Amino acid sequence: MEIRMGCAADTENLVRYLLMAGEGLFEHLFDDAYPGLTARDALALGVGDETSPYHFENAYLVEMESGVAGCLVAFPADELGLPEIVYSVLPKERIDPARPLFERRVPDSFYINTLAVDEAARGQGVASLLLDFASELARSSGCDNLTLHAWGDNDIALSLYRAYGFHELEKIELPRTTTLAHDAPMLLLKCPLA
Repeated sequence: MEIRMGCAADTENLVRYLLMAGEGLFEHLFDDAYPGLTARDALALGVGDETSPYHFENAYLVEMESGVAGCLVAFPADELGLPEIVYSVLPKERIDPARPLFERRVPDSFYINTLAVDEAARGQGVASLLLDFASELARSSGCDNLTLHAWGDNDIALSLYRAYGFHELEKIELPRTTTLAHDAPMLLLKCPLA
């Protein structure tokens, strides 16, 4: 197992992992907000945009013998948000319910936007490897904390994060939509780094 930085050729995989981790959030924001627009298209633009926090240079992929098995997208929390153009072009009813997820952050922390592992690779230490790597990235960026958002009813992810040292700072209520995979609030979690 090894970790490598993402590149432009990884766009399809990165979009897949962003969608996997978002569990309906990006579909809520982008699908059919304009005729023909899909979440995949919007995320692919973000992955290729150097000014976007979702740019491939903020992505790290775990390679196993079978191929790419997991993904981490992480960056300083001060970069959290959607590209400015999104705020100006998306309909208000799409973006307002999700706005807190892109605005509530812990200053000077290192934010894990995406941590996703393919189902076939789960239970093999991929997620722990990515968390350790995120900790190294945070330290090298001068950050003393990791932060992330996680669904409050995602027991498997929460168990992993809590075992790693994350604790809850805030609950963010999101209105139920047909695209979101969860009913529970989103949790803002923080892990101090020793």
